[in-house]
Amino acid sequence: MLKLILVNSILLGFGVMQCKNSSEYDLINYLSCGVNNNILIDEESLIWKDWGFDSYSDLPTKNINSRGGFQTFDLDSSLTQKDKEKIEHILASKATLKIELDKLSCKEKLYKAQGFIPKKTIYSYSYPILLKGKNQEFYGIVLEQKTFELNSEIKLKVFVRQSDSWECVYEELLGFS
Repeated sequence: MLKLILVNSILLGFGVMQCKNSSEYDLINYLSCGVNNNILIDEESLIWKDWGFDSYSDLPTKNINSRGGFQTFDLDSSLTQKDKEKIEHILASKATLKIELDKLSCKEKLYKAQGFIPKKTIYSYSYPILLKGKNQEFYGIVLEQKTFELNSEIKLKVFVRQSDSWECVYEELLGFS
């Protein structure tokens, strides 16, 4: 009986882990696997710390008055203390993550650092931070770098899950070249 309980616990644990990973890839797939055939997705993930995000307080979550047509957005009041701790944990992680090909909907678009590719846009993403806030809305926070030949820009984006899609509710340009 104890073995059966242990096996069930292990199987349930893997099921939860699989769902969590599929949600993160759901956001990455939404962002990158559209109909545009001139884009590639970088296999290497952006590291939050490399862009100055060491803790929750570094994220612009309070009284955001965004530009570019978005309304004022206050993520801070939508999060629980547990959500904030999850963000701290992800930002503190030093692991370098790679996108797993089998979880990517558009497998042919995966880019493995091969050098300069003319006429192709390469997108790089950080490990998405996914949270279910106080209001039961599902949030996704991600860094997105867009590189086309010698031009590059990086943005912080916040999304809210809308039934079968994601809606960008905030974005901030962090840098460009």
